[in-house]
Amino acid sequence: MAKFSYTMTDEEAIVAFKKGFMGQGLGNVAILSEKGKTFKLGAPMMTVTVEFDNGICTTKASLAGKAIEATVNTKIELIDGFTKL
Repeated sequence: MAKFSYTMTDEEAIVAFKKGFMGQGLGNVAILSEKGKTFKLGAPMMTVTVEFDNGICTTKASLAGKAIEATVNTKIELIDGFTKL
């Protein structure tokens, strides 16, 4: 589990997050579902949940999802405006 802060609105942070996870290349993680401010990333049975709430972004992984959690956390940390807590 990791926490990040951001200095923008939740909506702006979600758009930046989606842009950060678009494209092709090594280390890409698919966005499987979106429900409001909660996203599931990874593959079935191997997921990482990302939640946005008033300036704080949290990630948590399923048991098998722990294998890709570090990749997700690194990608979020590299998005402009996000700072790891």
